[in-house]
Amino acid sequence: MLQTSNYKPHWIREDFVDFVLAKVNPMWTLRRTMARIESIEPIADGMIKLTLRTNNKFNQYQPGQFVMVTVRIDGVQHQRAYSVVSYPGDSTIVLGIKKQGRVSNYLANDARPGDVLEITPAMGEFTLKKHDHPVLLISAGSGITPMIPLAKQALERSKLPVTLIYYSRDPAFRAELEALAAKHPHFNLHIIVDSADKPAFFDEETLDQLCVDAKYRETYVCAAPGLMKATRQIWQKRGWSDKLTQESFLPVTVSDDAQAVPVNFRRSMQEFEGRGNLLASAEAAGLKPSFGCRMGICNTCVCTKVSGAVKNQLTGEINDQNNVQIKLCVSEAVSPVEIDL
Repeated sequence: MLQTSNYKPHWIREDFVDFVLAKVNPMWTLRRTMARIESIEPIADGMIKLTLRTNNKFNQYQPGQFVMVTVRIDGVQHQRAYSVVSYPGDSTIVLGIKKQGRVSNYLANDARPGDVLEITPAMGEFTLKKHDHPVLLISAGSGITPMIPLAKQALERSKLPVTLIYYSRDPAFRAELEALAAKHPHFNLHIIVDSADKPAFFDEETLDQLCVDAKYRETYVCAAPGLMKATRQIWQKRGWSDKLTQESFLPVTVSDDAQAVPVNFRRSMQEFEGRGNLLASAEAAGLKPSFGCRMGICNTCVCTKVSGAVKNQLTGEINDQNNVQIKLCVSEAVSPVEIDL
């Protein structure tokens, strides 16, 4: 007689179910968020507008948040973070993508309408604070992408003034921004077009000219490191740092003067020299820590620093506390460091 008393069923793996469903429709999954490319449009020099229609696994999002987009290139999966330009409630989601980096160049040059991509749920904390205050938005280049939905939310939330200062050599989404300014009298739009021959810089004089009441504003900045640093310095000098929120979407690079520092991955029993950010240093040593965006956004590379001091390459802050979490991709060792990996 067949003995059944100890029988335990084996559930089918989720990835196998998704594999079978994809044979019928690549948008069908148990839980993964998939998105079909609706259109790819050039909108500025070196930048495209990618419109996606998601499956029913994509939940609502907040203005200012981003998604991670996964693409397969030569059989290897790569991820990149992109701010969502569209507004919650829209039937599609829109991403503004600058042609730089492997994933962005693939989406701009090789992807086609009808292709299906995997994306993550929306994430990120670059969102408007809940209390009502006048708002100042400062951006440059592709940093404009999260500012568009933030501006829309601020304008719809109250009649308090909203100011956007936008630096670009070829402004993306200019028509949308100008239409928004025409619709809302309390929206002050300043598009500053610069060039290689005549670059425009953000300084205290510019701030005082374009937003005289900046000290009372909740300020949000998304731009290249130079503009991010300039705003931090001005706000620190004037004692306004508690009103400043920043977001960066540029990969952190290794500076030429970065010093080599001993790093120990404790659990892996691996030692190597860290030069620049710890993620790149570990990879150069042949290790494979988990990572996602490589820009300090997605938290995939978060781990515990057991001891030692690291510098945040985005903010310049030094962390010398023991047993605290750090992001490998934006942390640079400035003393011998031990990591719980």
